Amino acid sequence: MKHIVEVFDRQTEQLLMDFDVPADRHDDLKRLMNWHGPEDEFDVENLSPAQVQVLENWTGKSLTGETYIVQLVCVS
Repeated sequence: MKHIVEVFDRQTEQLLMDFDVPADRHDDLKRLMNWHGPEDEFDVENLSPAQVQVLENWTGKSLTGETYIVQLVCVS
């Protein structure tokens, strides 16, 4: 299973970019998302500004923008 960050335009809902969360960050991601069980990892979640900031630090990608919706999804 892998986790992907998807960034959408808030007005058009168009996908602007997507990228994988590094696999070596899986345990960190569990803590960041406050997951308690394996089933939690499959939910699509909108990310808070604080979570987005952490993902920016991990990936070197700029995800902040007033017109962005940033989501985390899981694919197997």
